[in-house]
Amino acid sequence: MKPFTALVPAIILLACLALPCTALESKFFTITEKTISLELGPGFEMVSGEFNTSENGMVRQDFIINNTGASGAAFVSVMSVYDETMSKMSPGALSELFLIGGISAVEAEGAVEIGNWTAVDSQGRNVTVHTLSTNDERVEKLGGSYDMAVWNLDGPNFAVMVSLFDHNNTTKTIKTLTIS
Repeated sequence: MKPFTALVPAIILLACLALPCTALESKFFTITEKTISLELGPGFEMVSGEFNTSENGMVRQDFIINNTGASGAAFVSVMSVYDETMSKMSPGALSELFLIGGISAVEAEGAVEIGNWTAVDSQGRNVTVHTLSTNDERVEKLGGSYDMAVWNLDGPNFAVMVSLFDHNNTTKTIKTLTIS
């Protein structure tokens, strides 16, 4: 009888181990390297700036684009959104949200929107470019106005641009800026 009493707990233990187990899952985030590119012609250079992670569900990398042969520059911030709530929003709605935040911030500093126009991005989508006027001495030297635009590059990636370039180079920047 003793071998049978030792066998019963062993069988129960094996039966418990053979039962399907519930898998435990959780999301985690990784950072992947991508390439940003644009085609503006000779004399232009792009320099990467600050890389910023935040607890607000976004990762951001800043770039300065300038023309060594003429005045003007552009600031481009590429943002990747990983926040669960923002990820559920359409890219158009997120672009609009980022744009409203950017324009509100510069208007609080005294800038005034004086117009807007449309450019086409690398994917053939229309991007509204807002022209703002300012009394900032640094901008006054270059004409007193600048352009601001926000658009979706792909998936969770967005570009926020402030451009002191002329209309043609601002349009080229929007049209040719890609990430891969």
